[in-house]
Amino acid sequence: MLEMLGVVGPMFLVIAVGFAAGFIPRFRAGQDHLNGFLFYFALPTFIYTAMVTAPPTAGFPVLAVVIVAVITPLVSVGLYYATYLLGPLARDGAAATSLAGSFGNVGYFGIPVAISVLGPEAGLAAGIIHMLHNLIYLNGYPLVRTVVAARAAPDHERGGGVGRLLRRQVAPIIKRALLMNPVFISMALALLVVFSPLRLPAALDESVGLLGQTAVPLALFCVGLALHPAIEGIRSGGVPKRSIALGTLGKILLLPVLTWLAVLPFYDQLGPVWAGTLIIIAAMPSSTTVYVFTQQYEGDGRLAASILVTSTLACLLTLPLLAELLL
Repeated sequence: MLEMLGVVGPMFLVIAVGFAAGFIPRFRAGQDHLNGFLFYFALPTFIYTAMVTAPPTAGFPVLAVVIVAVITPLVSVGLYYATYLLGPLARDGAAATSLAGSFGNVGYFGIPVAISVLGPEAGLAAGIIHMLHNLIYLNGYPLVRTVVAARAAPDHERGGGVGRLLRRQVAPIIKRALLMNPVFISMALALLVVFSPLRLPAALDESVGLLGQTAVPLALFCVGLALHPAIEGIRSGGVPKRSIALGTLGKILLLPVLTWLAVLPFYDQLGPVWAGTLIIIAAMPSSTTVYVFTQQYEGDGRLAASILVTSTLACLLTLPLLAELLL
């Protein structure tokens, strides 16, 4: 527990610095630019370097992919239908609760924590798990919400049928999430380097490494900045507290515990690095992307923002506890 506190404590201090900087107008005004640099340069190079420099592990356990692909969507679907038990107001935010309660801050927070706790060996495992989360959520959520919105549209707005939907809405989502996503491209390149004789020139590798060194502090700083619009969304009112509690508990307790239960029977096949990485990443707080997605697809990001804030603050306590009990 003390070891995990020693890892996440300094990270939360950097988040606090970012939050404090958010009171200064020039930093709030530059938030989009900082996130842009992080998304297009710092984070892709950090993930690439972490994956290609990770010491070799004992093979690639397909079970890890199966666990992520089954448990994470299962929690998401479970949270969606659980909101129906909380009344009409909570039901209106079912999609936001489902997303915020299962989509974790893997890239900005999860990968650095996994490497810090488990060692550099976790770099490859964390990168692959991050790729799976991207495939599930950066594609899955927009696709599901687009299809739902299309089915709910009046008949006169459905012209063109399925072909038009695929061409006009589904194809651009897949293109943005895969073909034009620098994080996904960097992970694909890293996998190619790891599992083939291909190598980048030493000078290019060094430059990539230098860029990647900016990722962790900048990502945590940006998380702190992102708390401001989230808190402003909470203050505007109209967010059901039961939904906040459900989404927060789903993200920081239900998902890691179910992941641990799924890992436990296969621990020997997975090994300590893959097993530990799966559990740590499942225990991450809600992703900052959930606020953007729910604002775009639901028209209201306040509930997702509330779960983002509460899960981020709560994981300062839950991460060390879960590490002590489950790792």
